[in-house]
Order: sequence, then structure tokens, then C-alpha cells
Amino acid sequence: MKITSLGHAGFMIETEGALIVADPWLSPAGAFDSAWMQFPQNHHLASLVREKLGRTTKERFLYLSHEHKDHFDPEFLSTLEKRDVTVVVPRFRRDRMRRYLAEAGFDRQVVCRDGDSVPLAGGGSLKLFVEDSDLNRDSSLLVRADGQTFLNLNDCKIHDRLASLSATEGPIDVFTAQFSGAIWHPTCYDYDKPTYKRISTKKMFSKFEAVARAIQVLAPRCYLASAGPPCFLDPALIHLNFEEVNIFPRAPAFFQFLQRRLKDSPTRLLDTLPGDVFDLDAVGTPASSEPFTDEGFREYVQSYAERMKDLFAWRSRNLSADSLQGVLDRLQAELERKLAHLSLHDRVATPLYVQLSDLPGQILLVDFPARRIRRVTEVPATDRYSLEVGAANILAVLEGRLTWEDFMLSLRMRLSRVPDLYDPLIHGFLVVEAEDLEAFCETIRKNEARTERIEIPVGDRTYSINRFCPHQGADFSQAGACWVEGKHLVCGRHRWQFDLEAGGRCNTNTSSIRAELVRDVTASNAAEANAFAASNAAAAAASEVSATNEAVSSNGSDASGADSDDRERGDEAAPTAS
Repeated sequence: MKITSLGHAGFMIETEGALIVADPWLSPAGAFDSAWMQFPQNHHLASLVREKLGRTTKERFLYLSHEHKDHFDPEFLSTLEKRDVTVVVPRFRRDRMRRYLAEAGFDRQVVCRDGDSVPLAGGGSLKLFVEDSDLNRDSSLLVRADGQTFLNLNDCKIHDRLASLSATEGPIDVFTAQFSGAIWHPTCYDYDKPTYKRISTKKMFSKFEAVARAIQVLAPRCYLASAGPPCFLDPALIHLNFEEVNIFPRAPAFFQFLQRRLKDSPTRLLDTLPGDVFDLDAVGTPASSEPFTDEGFREYVQSYAERMKDLFAWRSRNLSADSLQGVLDRLQAELERKLAHLSLHDRVATPLYVQLSDLPGQILLVDFPARRIRRVTEVPATDRYSLEVGAANILAVLEGRLTWEDFMLSLRMRLSRVPDLYDPLIHGFLVVEAEDLEAFCETIRKNEARTERIEIPVGDRTYSINRFCPHQGADFSQAGACWVEGKHLVCGRHRWQFDLEAGGRCNTNTSSIRAELVRDVTASNAAEANAFAASNAAAAAASEVSATNEAVSSNGSDASGADSDDRERGDEAAPTAS
């Protein structure tokens, strides 16, 4: 098996009888309205992939893990002249990606449910592991061929299943998984610098820890760094590349962590550049048209931005006043459509304020309990969630060029919430398409209806908790699904932290795993020790009383009165001899 890095999360896997191209993100326009660009630049590999798919006599497969445009690149796919390749995709409840492929002429689709396998010519198989929770739709790929196994986890949050996967699939030779962040929190939130740094640092190391634990569970021979950070070349976003700390760390920082965290692990840690070719016995590093060193990062990004500057020139245009008003009207209509589909609207007590940065003083107030939207002129300082966006940026959503999630991942907005608590329903309202919101609400109801309980040991204590995470249903009963840091249970999927000593309440929102202390060995031992001490004290006191009585008797005192008194009280502890 030969594996070629295509950059980011893309790979080209060649076996004796098959060629598999996985998640090729190669178009010069990047992803998410060009907010994300490939790092390092990999556009030169597009011709290689087209040539391989066009000329090979081997069985050809194209695997697309999920809809995110840094994995599913319609612009690159449109350049493929031969579209008779077998496309392997996961079966999600939403079929948007499958419909696009069919309309684009990719008629040979193999749609896989969780655990389905596709046989390869010459022996071996492709096997998909699918996760679909409406907020997250993703899949992982296991390639088994030529006596070797390659597990590409990419962004898929199935950490609670890795132990069972390892047990059923056997040893993993090569493993790869996302190590960098891919979300708009805290990047787009109005935090002061210390708070931003604290949250970013915590999220970065939490992500590192999740991958480290996956490596421990799977014990692969090699780990390949992939799905790392993108590059931000838009002049409005380029500063993100140079922040002291954020949720987009590069591979050297991640590898420093792994070398400390897994210092006794036999797993080889390998970073690759686009175009590098890898097998289990040797890593070739052919000359790359984009050589890169971490020390030259700033210079590299600035040069990259200069080459791509024409991609962003149009973004500086201003819309007319009439156009701005039209965008606001369309935005209100879209939010009203989404609100009509949010059946759990009455659970959201916090109002949402949405405004166009180009149109101050006209703010959309989303009143969830009343299920209506009205216009106001100010955003209150407290008790609110707010979103501010440029009209040209949100227009891409209103015109259907971006999904709501693609727009949020473009990072071209500002968010604020007071108090600073995550609300899954507001999150879903902003991210999920209107037609998918009812399914999103139903998923929440199903998670809430799961009442199974498990017990987990934490040092000398044992807690009873809900078996499934209230966020997206991770199964805490599976090895590696969660871990404990201090008094907190941490979910392996999204690193939510639940305070075991506070009833299992989540640190960042009102969710809970309903933790109850059922055994405390330390307290039990302390109680036994206290009882033993009390018993010794009582024995000592009884001995003193006995000695005193003997002394009184030997001094000629009238002991018969005491004996008579004992008999009248029926004191069996001091019987008299007959």
C-alpha cells in the first residue's frame, strides 16, 4: 500500500488492484467562500490526481467523508473529465452531497451505512464508520489491502468507538486524524485577550489530548498528521495566522505535545507535506513546489496571500442603501422560516439579536418563546446572544451559495453572549438549515429519552452517571469514550467537561450527566477508622470504671448499694455473682 498526501485531509491510496482518492481539497478558491485556504498550498497536485484517475488501469474509487468543503470540493470535482469513477459516500439523513454528485454526472455511487464494506479488486476492502447527529455528519475510512490497514479518522467524532473498532478490525498500521480546531468559537467571539487566550489554550490541548488517547487506544505503527489548520489569506482574516495562541495550531506544536504525552509509545509520528509518499517501511519526501519550514511561516503566508490577492479584491465593494435594506428583509424572512421549523423554540429563554454591520440601528430580535421576530434599535448589555455580519457575507447564504454552516465556518461574523454559556438550541438555530431543524430537535428529544445509567470509578470514589452524553450521544460505557481530569468527566467527542462533584453539570452550559456519588472508599475507610477509635475509647473507659470500682471495694465502702442499684436498673453489663 502506497499513500500520497494530497494536503490537509486528502490522501491518494494505491494498492495492488485499486486506486482510492480520499477527500481531495485542491481548488485554488479554497473553501467556505475562500475564507479557508490549503496549508501548505497544494493546488499543483490537482493535475496529478486527474492524471492518476484518468490513466490508471486499476479499479478507481473516490471517497468523500462529509459535506464540509475542505473535504468535499465541488470546484475540483467539476474538473474531472472522466466521471465513471466509483464514488464511495456515507449515508446521511440529509442527501445534499449525493444529489450534487448525481447532478454532476457521478452516477456510480456506493452509499454506505455505518459498518458497510466495499470489496477491492485484488483483495481487501474499504469500510466506513458513519456518525450522523444532524449537527455533525461525518465518516471515517478503513482501507485494508496488501496485508496492511490504514484508518483515516479525519474529523469524525467516534472516539467512543475506537476500542471496539480496534478489537474487531485488528491492528492498525497507519492512523490519521484531525488535530487542529475547525469551529468559530472562540475565534469569532468578543472576548478580552486573556479570556480568548485561556479558552483557546484549553481547547487546543483538549484536542491534542483526544488524539493522543486515540493513538493509545489504537496503538498504530504510525500516525500521520492531517486535517491540520487552514491558512487565512483574506485581508480581513489574515491576522488569525499570527495570533500567539488560537485553536488552529500547526503540526510542530502538536508533535511537541505528543512527544511528551506519549514518550514511551512505539508509534511513529510523521508530518507530511503535500506530495509526500508514504509506506510502512520508508517515507519518501519528493521535491515539493511549496517547500515550507515552521520558522518561515509568516513570510510564507504573506507570499501566499500576495499570490492569491485577486481572489479577495471584490470583497471590498459596498452595497447601496436600498440593497442593504433588501438584504435585511431577506435575512428576516429566512430567520422566520427557521424559527417556524424549531419545534423546541419554547426552551430558549435567551433572546438572539442579529444585525448587519453595514446597517446600524436596525436589529432583528429573535424572540424564541413567542416565535416571532421584530426590529429594535439597540442590543442590551446583558442577557442576550448576538450575531453581527456584513451584508455581502450573509448574502451568500440568502442566495444559496453557502449553507448556514459553511457561512459560520467562514469566520466572517462577530458573536457575543451574556452570560457566556453555550446553548445547543441557539447553536442549532444558527447552523442547521431550516428544513433540517425539526430532525435536529427530534435528535435532542431522543438523546434526552435515553435514561440508561452506568457507574464509573474515579480514584476512591464511584459515581453513577447517564450512559450517553447529552450533547451528541457519545457512549460513556465504551473504553476511551471519556476520561477524568480532576473532578471533571471529559467527553472524548467534543471535550465537554462535566463536574462530578456538582451533580454532573457541564462547565459551559446547563447540560448534565446527573452524577451521583454511590461509593466513597476514602469516606468508608475513615468511618471504619473512627468506629475503631471509638471502640478503643469505650474499652479504655470501661477499664477505668472497673479499676475504680475495685479500688472503692478494697477501701471498705458499701458496695451492696451499688449492686442493688445495678440490679434495679437491669444493667446486664455488670452482673453480680450468686
